[in-house]
Amino acid sequence: MEHNFEQAWLLALEERFGVQAKIGQIALDNRPRMLIYYFEDFPAKDMLTAVTSGLSNANHPNWVHGKPELSFSLYTKDTGWGSAAAYIAQSFFNDSSFHYQASFKLDQPMSKDSAMNACFVYRPQFMNEEQIKFELPDRTIFLAGLFPMYDEEIKMYETIGTKDFWNTPGFDPYNPRRASIANQG
Repeated sequence: MEHNFEQAWLLALEERFGVQAKIGQIALDNRPRMLIYYFEDFPAKDMLTAVTSGLSNANHPNWVHGKPELSFSLYTKDTGWGSAAAYIAQSFFNDSSFHYQASFKLDQPMSKDSAMNACFVYRPQFMNEEQIKFELPDRTIFLAGLFPMYDEEIKMYETIGTKDFWNTPGFDPYNPRRASIANQG
């Protein structure tokens, strides 16, 4: 059953994205299995999109119309971002709804190419509301984007909200090496 879902999800993503994936796996003790699908040069050249496969096996009372899988799309080659997405999915499995505006913080940077250790959830910007919905044989998935930020930006983000944070000068949702915008709000 699990393998059938993973294969169906991979095929759905590859068909929608028009790019073949490389597959990675994150195994943490006493945590649910999590695969990561990596799409190189997608949605643009020199970008890496990493998508989880396994979060939608969780259950949450807020998931009425479908379940999420998480993704990072950044100008990077560092697959650590996919590992971070999988770690967040595993750490909050059955505990978080991963709703838009939710934020998460790790105790260490999410990758080797960035000091960012936090992120927030929002719609992947290269997809519209219809494109983020995937109808699989056994479930409906909504692809949720993760957008990295610095620890010191969390308070600002939670105070001003996604739209104002997004529109703050210096914020670049695809650059994992951007400077902090924490004191500009």
